[in-house]
Formats: sequence, C-alpha cells, structure tokens
Amino acid sequence: MVLPCHCLEGSDVTERKAQFSKPLAFFWLLRLNRTVMVAMITGATAFAADAGTTKTLLMALAGWCLAVGGFSLDFYADRDLDSEGPRAEMRHNPLADGSLPPTTGLAFSVSFIAISFVVTLLIAPWALLPWGIILAVVTGLALHLFERPLVRAFTLGLLQGLYAIMGGVTGRLSLGLGLLAGMFFFAMFGGRGMIDIRDFPQDKVTRVQTLPKRYGLKRTAQFTAICLLVAYALSLAAYFTGEFSAIYLYLDLAFVGVGLACAGLFVARPGPRLAYVLTLVCMMGMGSLICLAMILGSM
Repeated sequence: MVLPCHCLEGSDVTERKAQFSKPLAFFWLLRLNRTVMVAMITGATAFAADAGTTKTLLMALAGWCLAVGGFSLDFYADRDLDSEGPRAEMRHNPLADGSLPPTTGLAFSVSFIAISFVVTLLIAPWALLPWGIILAVVTGLALHLFERPLVRAFTLGLLQGLYAIMGGVTGRLSLGLGLLAGMFFFAMFGGRGMIDIRDFPQDKVTRVQTLPKRYGLKRTAQFTAICLLVAYALSLAAYFTGEFSAIYLYLDLAFVGVGLACAGLFVARPGPRLAYVLTLVCMMGMGSLICLAMILGSM
C-alpha cells in the first residue's frame, strides 16, 4: 500500500514516511512493467535464432535478471533526485523514501546482475559480449554520464537493441534478427520522446533534462514519429530476408498499422495524457505483438 509522506513541522529536517512494506519494496525493485518486456525481447530473439526451448527460457531469465539489476541500480543512483517533489510521487523509489536502505538496494542489484552473468556464461558464452556492453551502458547511466536528452535516448535504444542481439547470439544470429535488433533500437530511441512527454508535467519542475524541455513538445513528437517509422520499415524488411513465415508478416502488418495510427495521432496532438495512453499501447501491447510475431514466424 502507498502511504502519504509526513513532514516535521517547525523543523528544517524533512522526514518521508516509507511508502512500502519491505516485501512490497523488494517487489517494486523488480520493475515488472519494464523488465518483463526485456525478457520477452531476449527470449523471442533467442527462439527465432533456433536456440531451442531450454536455452530460450534461460536466456529470457538472463535478460530479465540483467534488466532487474540495471533498473534497481538506477533507483540506487537516483535516490536523491527521486526524493524531490512531484518526481518522488511519480517514481516511488523505495530507496529514496526509507522503505529499504540504499545499501540493500545496491546488493539487490548486484545479486541479479551476478545471476544473469552466471546463466549467460553457462548457456551462451558468446552472449557475454553484448551482455558486457549492456552492463557498461547501465553503469554509465547510473553514474549520470549520459544526461543529455538525445544521448540518453540513444543509450536506452542501444540497450534494447543489445538485448535482442544477446538473445540472437544464443543461437544463430542472422540478417533478419539484426534488422529486428535495429527495429528495437529505433522503437526505444523514439519511444523515449513519448515517455518524456508523458512525464513532462512532473519533470518540468525538477532538474531532470528531457527532450521536450530541450526541443519542445511538437519537435519531440516529430522526432518520435520519425524513429517509429524507421522501426516499422525495419520490421517489414526482416520478413523479406526469407527467415520468417507468412504468420510473421500478418502480425507485423498489424504492428505497423497500429503503430502508424499512433504515430500520426501523436504528432497531431502531442501531450502528456495521450502520451500516457500511447506508451502503454506501444511499449507493452505492440512490443508483445512483435515478439509473438518473431516466435510464431520462426516455427
């Protein structure tokens, strides 16, 4: 249960009451709203690369654990920033409000990263190359090395593309899977603009640098739409490599059709409320659809 914050009146010291019980705080660190999609991307590309069912499931686990470790490390790194005003209410960082000690959060992150490393080493040692790049980027994000809005968007897209490559290396990485890795990159590269517009009312009163703060809502929406168009083109190009069956094409056409409608609507009416709805549709709904297309299309 989320509890309200309380402040000590007449004092310069502000105390924030813990928002979560300890079990719920640990559950929140899993960031299932984001890490599940990473597991799906990693697993779907592993399956499409003919890695086999067992290796596919294990690689999905490795990708999920690495994502959990990365997102919880982000919570640890941003604990001071996430204690500020509206951002605190938006992020609900259990390491910022006292629900968990920061050192516990760091240990949680390192543990999941270690599990991911062991699983990857055992089933696909070559996948440690993209795995290591992912960890380097995640560490750079935690150290605030990529704070410029476009650079941060680029690194987030890079992470999503690398997760796809990590899954592909588990089996036989091909041209089609390479194109899909590019598709995931551009989808997240542009998708960052949608997320920034969604969070704009909270972010504009903090020191966080975002795309709409730098370029405005309209240009950010246009940037997002262009990146999404490239992503949809790459998803279609992957079919024409001949590596996927017709069922991939049917599902991909639905993916592209819905995506084009969302992109057009977003450019016409960019705003936080629409961005919130479209983020759910594009990030989870359409992400799940293209992963399903990859799995069914490679059977």
